[in-house]
Amino acid sequence: MLKVDIPGMAALVILALGLITIGGTLSLIEAALFSYPISKARVYVAQGKFGVRKALELREKPLKTIATLVVLSSTISTVGSIFMGTLAAELFSDLGIGIFSAILTFFMITLAEILPKNIGERWSPVIFPLAAVPLSWLTILISPLVVILEIISKPFTSGASPFTTSEEEIALLTQAGVKEGVIRAGEAAMIERVFKLNDITAGDMMTPRPFVTFLDGGVTIKDAAEFIKNAKHSRLPVYQGNKDNIVGIVHQRDLLRALASDEFDKKVLSYAKEAFFVPDTRLADDLIHDFQEKRLHLAVVVSEYGNIVGVVGLEDVLEELVGEIIDEKDIVPEIIKRVSKDEIIAHGQTKIASINHFFNTEIKSKKTLHGFLTEKLNHAPELGEAFELNGLKFQVEEVSGHQIQKVRVVKIAH
Repeated sequence: MLKVDIPGMAALVILALGLITIGGTLSLIEAALFSYPISKARVYVAQGKFGVRKALELREKPLKTIATLVVLSSTISTVGSIFMGTLAAELFSDLGIGIFSAILTFFMITLAEILPKNIGERWSPVIFPLAAVPLSWLTILISPLVVILEIISKPFTSGASPFTTSEEEIALLTQAGVKEGVIRAGEAAMIERVFKLNDITAGDMMTPRPFVTFLDGGVTIKDAAEFIKNAKHSRLPVYQGNKDNIVGIVHQRDLLRALASDEFDKKVLSYAKEAFFVPDTRLADDLIHDFQEKRLHLAVVVSEYGNIVGVVGLEDVLEELVGEIIDEKDIVPEIIKRVSKDEIIAHGQTKIASINHFFNTEIKSKKTLHGFLTEKLNHAPELGEAFELNGLKFQVEEVSGHQIQKVRVVKIAH
């Protein structure tokens, strides 16, 4: 009759369960360490949540923690394997040892590796703060070994990591946040627009010179009275002689006060403040800092040849972040008139982005329809001229002077 060593079998089972439990706990903490979000941890620290400060310290400098986990895991696995191997050799035949090893390996992989690591990764914001303090104590207890491992690994881990977070990664995280309901669609769109500020120039955002309202600095308040009352913009570039000689920016309210105070004989120039000039290549994010630093709302845009090509305001930059801002003074032409699902009539000042949105296309341009067609045709577009790109046909329907007023845009059937 086959004899079963009950105490020996019980000891083997307890040892195996202990090895799986300790190994699983270490795997759980290790996965939680690597998955613990530093950005969220900083927010939690500010909120004073339990254990988060220590967890953040370990996460920001993880080398000692990793060494501690490696030492504990390796030591327990090695010692446990020796004891279990010895016990199994006494209890089983060669075939029995093979079967036991296969079963133990399956449970170690499943219960001590895969399952705890998945749980640790998913619940890291809860698990790691709870484990951080005991883990730091263990690190102190085995510090001699940890120090030796640190010295060995330091040549390979010193210096800043070459793999830093990129704009693309943040954009992907933003989209993931939208899908999970953590970030609203409008917030995600604004985050993406922030990154685009480094690609948009003053020339892309400016009001072109033909659409800028200039004021002659040499005229008197009396002579400019009607102009001042009916001005559609609050800030006006002031020139002397010709419009390439901008000498300042005047605020409409200052001119209205002058009218109210009967200062009719004073020149407009006496109310102008120093103009701020920027090149048409100035980036939008730099413009924001310029406006903040100088406490201004309007800049005059100049080309590489020194010619005045337009003006750009703080509102133009903000519109790149939040979309079109229309106030009570804006003149809003009928930007887009829908003819059918595949055809529209658009104003010349319609942004190409609006065309892309309507037809779900990806034309790479920050310009208006007028600027875009002028660039592609290499001359001022004439009535009836047409141009095709990305499955769209653009046909000039109305021209005033050198400016396009209306363009018919048709989606070409394939």
